[in-house]
Amino acid sequence: MAMLTKEEVILKVKTALNITDTSRDILIGDMYQSVVNYLNTDGLPEQLEHLVRSKVKGIIDYEAQVGTGQMLDVTSQTEGKCSWTFNVSAEGNRNAIYGFSTADFRELANFRKVRW
Repeated sequence: MAMLTKEEVILKVKTALNITDTSRDILIGDMYQSVVNYLNTDGLPEQLEHLVRSKVKGIIDYEAQVGTGQMLDVTSQTEGKCSWTFNVSAEGNRNAIYGFSTADFRELANFRKVRW
């Protein structure tokens, strides 16, 4: 199984997402490190490059839509007889966007090395 270095992943993700400057290098590097830490490996398996790319794309899209300010994940609000609910999707909340969703964990589990 071929392993990718941090620099290789940054280059591949930037090429795939048409990023020409270094403004997203830290974001890509952080996502790479999060995946590698979870997997307990020294590099990123080549088959998981798409996961880093899609997570970075999701963060970029989220920040373009919502901004980089703090967004509270309020699930419900009630005033009198009125009640409304929002931001309850497990896949669409801030933690799943900046971290790993349940689907991401399922995919990562196939490559995770457990150390005893």
